Amino acid sequence: MRRVTTSRQMKESDRAAMEIMGMPSAVLMERAALAAADVLWEEDFDLERVLVLCGGGNNGGDGIALARMLHLAGVNVSVCMTGNPAHRSEENKMQQKIAENYGTTFVNNPVLQEYTTIVDSVFGIGLSRNLSEEYRDLFAQVNESPAGVLAIDIPSGVDADTGRLMGGAIKADVTVTFAFAKPGLLLYPGASCAGKVKVCDIGIYEHRRVHYQPAVFSMEEKDLIRIPARDPAGNKGTFGKVLLIAGSSAMEGALYLASLSCFRMGAGMVKAFTHRINRDILLRQIPETMVSCYDDRGFDKEMLSSDIQWADVIGIGPGLGQSDMALELLRYVTENCQKPLVIDADGLNLLGSHPELFQNIKGSCIVTPHMGEMSRLTGQTVQEIAADRIAAAGELAKKRRVTCVLKDACTVTACRDGRFVINTTGNSGMATAGSGDVLTGMILGLLAAGMDAEEAAYCAVWLHGKAGDRARDTMGEASLLAEDIISAIPEVLKKSVWGQGRKNYERRDNCGIM
Repeated sequence: MRRVTTSRQMKESDRAAMEIMGMPSAVLMERAALAAADVLWEEDFDLERVLVLCGGGNNGGDGIALARMLHLAGVNVSVCMTGNPAHRSEENKMQQKIAENYGTTFVNNPVLQEYTTIVDSVFGIGLSRNLSEEYRDLFAQVNESPAGVLAIDIPSGVDADTGRLMGGAIKADVTVTFAFAKPGLLLYPGASCAGKVKVCDIGIYEHRRVHYQPAVFSMEEKDLIRIPARDPAGNKGTFGKVLLIAGSSAMEGALYLASLSCFRMGAGMVKAFTHRINRDILLRQIPETMVSCYDDRGFDKEMLSSDIQWADVIGIGPGLGQSDMALELLRYVTENCQKPLVIDADGLNLLGSHPELFQNIKGSCIVTPHMGEMSRLTGQTVQEIAADRIAAAGELAKKRRVTCVLKDACTVTACRDGRFVINTTGNSGMATAGSGDVLTGMILGLLAAGMDAEEAAYCAVWLHGKAGDRARDTMGEASLLAEDIISAIPEVLKKSVWGQGRKNYERRDNCGIM
């Protein structure tokens, strides 16, 4: 897992590198500038004429140092200082003096349309208030220019902790950030301003004296080694038995998608507890599925109890509806199930109107709300949730003692132990009917394999996005269907670290803890 740091944590890490480890601030600034220069070359920016926009803080100092390096490399580069000169940091002033000594050009009131590349080093991660009209106008001009844009650390105007836009923001083609990614680079709308994100090592690492709370991470493919290896001597029972309570008389599609994706993730047996009208349809589509039925008159509690005892994991909600029958099914499951439980879709809507059912849950539980369902679960508006997705997911996970998978363009998984995982896979084509049902089946498949709730949740989210990305490459984003995601699961699993075998794989952390 890669650590993702808030602005406070990054500042503490920066201070630990300087004050505890003895790394001079000027060295960190030079390394940041060198990393930014490397990215300009690696990403094939047009360096015919470069403008570096610099603020008065240390982020601006990084930009000045970068301009000096480009000048010495023969690039036609100019620096434009922004903001109040009286508020400039000492490191910033030092970098300007060095740059001037080397003959670097400084300009006022540049015509942005004349540059082929613009580097944004105005604010960095320290911005805590909305932009003034002066900066909003400047950033709008940058966004309207034909130049390629590189942002240093974070696009100016993006809140580093939430991804919120502070009245406006520069839209970068590439962002080079240092030591760790920041939540605002991964969460929308900030992610739409960041472009391609490159995390570079400049000599700042995790330190025991830094308080990394909230503990935020992003997953990498190597983390799939957390999925248990399949037993070559196993049988269908070995690989997990899943009970899926889903599909009302008018919503058999959700049941089909969740069941099939569960099988594709490796579950040995899947049993559907569904309305009788869905039985023949499901068995024609997925003959491997076992089926227990209820009808409009009610459900057999002894049958459902027996099915719960049979299963290793239980899922409830996709296409279930919000009828009195659906409510009684959810109530019975929460009162009588001690197995790992996944609640999705209509199950969440029922929980929203009957939150007392949370108190019945006895085992580990994963809830998978999209933003609208999250609003009904918490009473917050979608806008309030979107303003700080990490805080919203964490509050629900803590209050209800569940793992919360808050689904959005960038899904956040809040674990019961206080960790957060921000997902980095997926695309807009996955915003299609049934995509959430596929994710539910994938989570159930990993739970059936023996994973704990937190790991099953964030690994499934990552694989779901990866399968969506692979399906996009074939189908395009606009044409992508939920079934296309399922069809891509086998190839994604087969080509993953997990699918290719584990014996030669060594687990390495991105940064050591000192």
